[in-house]
Amino acid sequence: MTLADAREAVLRDLGGRHEDLVDAAVEQRRWWVQQWPDGEQFLVCLLAQDVQEAVHATDPTWPLCEEHQDHPLFVEPDLGTDPFWVCARSGLPVAAVGTLVRQP
Repeated sequence: MTLADAREAVLRDLGGRHEDLVDAAVEQRRWWVQQWPDGEQFLVCLLAQDVQEAVHATDPTWPLCEEHQDHPLFVEPDLGTDPFWVCARSGLPVAAVGTLVRQP
């Protein structure tokens, strides 16, 4: 997955919000992937984690677990090629990064 693809996947999960945070994370990962080209396969996973950390500064529950409504979902695995959002309480996957459905 390219950096542009990873950016789009994370923006979809954010519903288009926080584009500035996504772009800042993309710039940081651009250097990283230049140093380790084989790591490109992990970009969406790492970018989702970077953005969640940045968003948590103002919204500590993003993305909210819709089942429990009292905690955020987290990206797993920590370094993987097919990352997904997981409920920290149940340990079950909720959605692949880039496919998180947001309620209006």
